[in-house]
Amino acid sequence: MCDTKILSQRGDTHISVCHKCRTYYIWQQNFVLTFTQNKFFDFLNIIKSNGDELFFSSFPDGEFRLIMKTPYPDIVFSFDEEQWQNFRDALQESYYMNEFYGMLNN
Repeated sequence: MCDTKILSQRGDTHISVCHKCRTYYIWQQNFVLTFTQNKFFDFLNIIKSNGDELFFSSFPDGEFRLIMKTPYPDIVFSFDEEQWQNFRDALQESYYMNEFYGMLNN
């Protein structure tokens, strides 16, 4: 694992980056996503746009959760409202913190 720098923490969402190998990590309660720099920013743009890929659905436990499709049809994420807000906020904050660290390193 790389020597990472935390960009954001909100609820169960932790986002970090290794500036040496330019790998971004999104740590969620039950999964970890890894991205190259370009793919990370592509993912941020998808989340910011909310796209047609997001919708709420009732789960078998009776709770409504947001469903987020991915480019891989077999992988779908679900979030309750608080988790989704934390996820979006952490992504937004990580973008700004990444810009800030970039300015410091130049």
